[in-house]
Amino acid sequence: MNNARFLSFLLLFTVSVILAQPAAAQEVDCTVQLNIDAVPTTNKDLLNNFAADIKNYVSGYNWGGGDASEKVKCTLNIFVQNVIGENRYAAQVFIGSQRPRFNSDQSTAVMRLFDEQWEFTYIKDRPINHNPYSYNELGSFLDFYMYVVMGYDYDTYDRLSGTPLFQKAADIARMGQSSSAKGWQPSTTAFSRTQLIFEILNAKFEPVRSASWRYHFTGLDSLSTTPARAYQNIIGALEAIDKVRKGSDPRNLIIKTFFEAKSLELADVFKQYPDRSIYIRLSQIDPTHQQTYEEYRTGKK
Repeated sequence: MNNARFLSFLLLFTVSVILAQPAAAQEVDCTVQLNIDAVPTTNKDLLNNFAADIKNYVSGYNWGGGDASEKVKCTLNIFVQNVIGENRYAAQVFIGSQRPRFNSDQSTAVMRLFDEQWEFTYIKDRPINHNPYSYNELGSFLDFYMYVVMGYDYDTYDRLSGTPLFQKAADIARMGQSSSAKGWQPSTTAFSRTQLIFEILNAKFEPVRSASWRYHFTGLDSLSTTPARAYQNIIGALEAIDKVRKGSDPRNLIIKTFFEAKSLELADVFKQYPDRSIYIRLSQIDPTHQQTYEEYRTGKK
């Protein structure tokens, strides 16, 4: 993995005459925020250490097996909705990640997901254990998303290099599916962890993952050095995604996930692009965010 990333960055150096290379991110630096407003007062004390325990857990494991000195920045915003039993809770979770844009002081959102169906048992002062061979509604949920975060990050630096991490997430999803726990059953009507990871590993959607690499590594990372080529690669990545979109169930999650993370960035990136009709094309490729693109096209943003 590290050699492949180094060679990819060396290629960008040659093409763009860049004098320094960004380090390939490896492990997680995760911000964990916990909202327990909906929890009865008598139960809130039991969750005092929950956010800290999660942060320590996800930060203390080498998810990618690589250089832990380089961090993938991620966010877990946990909204506990209800107490459903003794030490049992129902929650909704936002999971996001970002990585730096090369030759820029800006970052780019890589993944933004909202999981509405997490039920788990948490006992205060009991450590969260990592066991990849046994399903646990707390640990397996966190493991799944850390592998997904890392896989998405790897894919942006080196084409399809996140596959081994996504495969680990898929193994967890299969265990979760067998447990009949909420959120793991495949679905086209609601968000499903299993549905997402199976789409990610489905050869039909491989061009979407390849487009992510093209968008980030040959597009965003080159905007400040070779803008014409960078715009060409960004547009090429979007056209590749659109080709898959036209032949897919519109309820798919993988394309939705891409544009949930990228719509505002796309609108902003093309502010300097000379052909304003690009916003019309963006609306065709990503109709869900048509209003955003139209506001930027007409100068309202």
